[in-house]
Amino acid sequence: YAGSAGIQTAALLYGGYNGSNVGNTESYNGSSWTEVNDLTTGRRACNVGGISTSAVAAGGYTTTNLANTETWNGSNWTEVNNLNTARRDLQGTAADNTAAIAAGGNTPSPGYTADTESWNGTNWTEVNNLNEGKGAFAMTGVQTAALASAGVGGPGLLALTEQWNGTNWTEVGDLNTARAALAGGGTIGSTLVFGGDPSPPSTTAITESWNGSAWTEVSDLNVAR
Repeated sequence: YAGSAGIQTAALLYGGYNGSNVGNTESYNGSSWTEVNDLTTGRRACNVGGISTSAVAAGGYTTTNLANTETWNGSNWTEVNNLNTARRDLQGTAADNTAAIAAGGNTPSPGYTADTESWNGTNWTEVNNLNEGKGAFAMTGVQTAALASAGVGGPGLLALTEQWNGTNWTEVGDLNTARAALAGGGTIGSTLVFGGDPSPPSTTAITESWNGSAWTEVSDLNVAR
């Protein structure tokens, strides 16, 4: 339910749900977490990404789906221009708070969306859609070269992976295990995804590695989640 940005030694975690929607933001320096300034709008199921000192948070849910977008400068969140399509459970990736992409998610109607939007630091622009509307998937890479892996859509749990080249999404090799709410990191040529819900409300420890053309199961997480 929380959004995240950064790398192993410098990360940011924001928003989420602990019985109510929260705006809490924490920064990780490689050894410990520190509470920093909250999101302007507390929410769950938001996402996009960036680095620990320059990030984008968009979408999410309070009592309704949100289009709200905020940028992080290392100290504070600032409200900026909204997504064109309000949604929750979207995924995205960003180099920093000036270059991001967001895709998929859940809207009241028609449900799971394939909408993709590109962020230039000022505005979101609608670009070409995913081939399959879905939410709660793993998205890795950068604004112009990304992977959208697994998730849940109209057909149910998905193993589908799509690759973004800056203009279009192309279906590539499926994961070995269909699931939603998984996490991941990497590039379009080398990505790792792990965990998730293969059969809600169960959880899994399964980890898979992408080499640019196929997924291979590797060592599991120690704790399924």
